[in-house]
Amino acid sequence: MFLSYSVSIIIVSLALYGLWYVLKDVWNWFTALELVPLPDASFIILLKNMEYEVEDLMRYLVSEIEEGVHGIDAVVVDCGSDDLTPIILQRLAGEMPALTIIHSRSSIRPLTEAMPLCRGSVVHVLDLTTRLKNEEFMAVVASLLRKQKGDIAIRSRTEG
Repeated sequence: MFLSYSVSIIIVSLALYGLWYVLKDVWNWFTALELVPLPDASFIILLKNMEYEVEDLMRYLVSEIEEGVHGIDAVVVDCGSDDLTPIILQRLAGEMPALTIIHSRSSIRPLTEAMPLCRGSVVHVLDLTTRLKNEEFMAVVASLLRKQKGDIAIRSRTEG
């Protein structure tokens, strides 16, 4: 035998430690593998009378969209606001090319007007008129546009 017992224990320990990290890297690579390319997405945002909040919310949405790598656009539907919301939206649309603005006078079917303007294959509808609060809107946008690879991994296996 060429090495002493303590040296051989250290070498075996280092080999097992290295094997552990190799297996861990292979597992992380396998579980975060993107098997299917993600489709482009669109947001339809319905809002009404939000002159105080609309600029901050749209700037947040556009900043999250610009950080992402996928093609995402947003169609903002003003459902007949009585305040300065349409003017603010027009100014924001001039500054931000990712936003498309629609001024709908009838609040009955605004989705039928907005759907043809969506460029994405997947459409997310966010209703700020009655359903979502500002904090919930920001949380939904952050969760839908999450950038970590582990969050966008798609598995082709079906659960049985």
